[in-house]
Amino acid sequence: MPAFSITNVCSATYARLKHQGNCIIHIAPFTLIKRRLWYDLDVNRICLQSVFSGLSPLSLKRSVIVALLCALLFFCLLPSQPGVYANSQSATDPSEILISDGFEPSLRLPAVLTLDSSLRSELYARNSECVLEIPAVSRLMTLYLASERLAVDAMIVIGKETARLAEHESAIDIPLKEGDSFPIRYMLLRMICQQSDAAAVALAEKMAESKENFITEMQKTAAMLGMNQTTFFACDVARAERESEPPSEIADAIVALDEYNALNTPGVPTLPEAADRVATAKTTLRDAARLFAAIQANARAKNILNLQEELIQVTLETGVRVAAMRSPASRFRTLTENRITSAWLMMSNRYSLALTSGTTPDGIAIMTLTASLNQVNLIQPTLQLYQEIDTFYTKSILTRAGEKYPGAPEAAENGELFSLMYLDSVDYIHPKTDHFLLPKLEYIGNAPYPLPVQKGVMTGQVLFTLKDGTRIPVRVGSDTDILATNTFLSRGIQEMVRNPNLAISIIVLAIILSLSLLIAIAREIKKLLYWRRLMTLEDTVRTARSILIGEKKNE
Repeated sequence: MPAFSITNVCSATYARLKHQGNCIIHIAPFTLIKRRLWYDLDVNRICLQSVFSGLSPLSLKRSVIVALLCALLFFCLLPSQPGVYANSQSATDPSEILISDGFEPSLRLPAVLTLDSSLRSELYARNSECVLEIPAVSRLMTLYLASERLAVDAMIVIGKETARLAEHESAIDIPLKEGDSFPIRYMLLRMICQQSDAAAVALAEKMAESKENFITEMQKTAAMLGMNQTTFFACDVARAERESEPPSEIADAIVALDEYNALNTPGVPTLPEAADRVATAKTTLRDAARLFAAIQANARAKNILNLQEELIQVTLETGVRVAAMRSPASRFRTLTENRITSAWLMMSNRYSLALTSGTTPDGIAIMTLTASLNQVNLIQPTLQLYQEIDTFYTKSILTRAGEKYPGAPEAAENGELFSLMYLDSVDYIHPKTDHFLLPKLEYIGNAPYPLPVQKGVMTGQVLFTLKDGTRIPVRVGSDTDILATNTFLSRGIQEMVRNPNLAISIIVLAIILSLSLLIAIAREIKKLLYWRRLMTLEDTVRTARSILIGEKKNE
């Protein structure tokens, strides 16, 4: 026998039923409930069964439906994190992982740097942070500054210093005499394609009035571009090389590289950094990559490096001459069937430099910077690097424009929710054995968004994060239009935008109704005009009749 009073149980049951307001209170008397509890009371849960036994089937169904709705509401209100995948494992420290881990191309060059063209992420680096004497960086900085500061149609007047340097350029058939004027494009092509010191000095004097002032300007621009390891000493670097012996660091580097190649030692050769005895310019490949990226962002400078060959016309005292210009890196484009679109090469008795920008045979867009000693040819090693990139890396789809963003919906200022979709198609490069992508997304937005919200207009960015910490931003926007007022009319317009067939049907029906209305109005106007004529005629008859009646009375 249970150890509680049956009266208390029945009273509690009666109170619960009364509180529920169920009609069973008026149908089943209290004594009936009490009797049922007395006969069925064996365990505590029987009391609940007795309560439900007194309920009607309709009330039981309602209770079940209410319970299901409460459970559904509970799950709908569970907190969610927009833009985060289910995998919430902790990310690896980006400083411990490089995308190039495990990639060892069979190159025998002292310094190499390969970057992803779109993200500028490092795909391979060898001695890219080592400070080296690379005269070519002075030429590149002159090209960049001239493209930024001088007008396209500017004319360069040849000064005394320029004319003196031109006398040593016997391999160039266009003389530069003091007082002559040449177009800026010719001087840029002469400097880049024919390694002319005279052209570099002429451009420097045009921009800064003297070589010394121009070196100062180059240094300021380098600092602005983040080239903190770069120092310029001359803009006429060919003259500086002729008039000075290579520093001891160059000879030591040649010995170290020869030993490294002879022993076939794994890893990276150790190079001595440039010291104080530098006559041209010292920099790192990483700094040179920053300058190369700035040149690629300048249309005029990029056009010079994209040039393969060109015939340019110049006017001299003796008449019009045609100068043939050919890029020293033109073989890059020829050997790769124009997969390399931008390239430049400058040989030196310090460090030679080759720059390229293009795609590998598998379509991976990269930028390469390679340096060599002893004026070793850089074309074949660079092409070999393009091929070996394909053996280790691949390109995958990250997003496609129009795809839905798998995060929580955003809200407009009127409270209406809308889903997000990607606005850009983005690919990314990663090792073939590792997707190299952290399993999370980060959305950057500023909800609630003011009305109207237009489809395809950017509302924020989604950040994908690689394991090395590199972030890839992708624009996102609303996948629907939300008008300024959430009325029946605005919802109807949205439905017509989503369903073009419905919109066409409504427009055709509106045209038909409008034409019918116009026809009906025209017919009514015709009737009114006819009625007006009848009224006029009736007035005339009435007037005539009055006149006739008056005449008869007079007789």
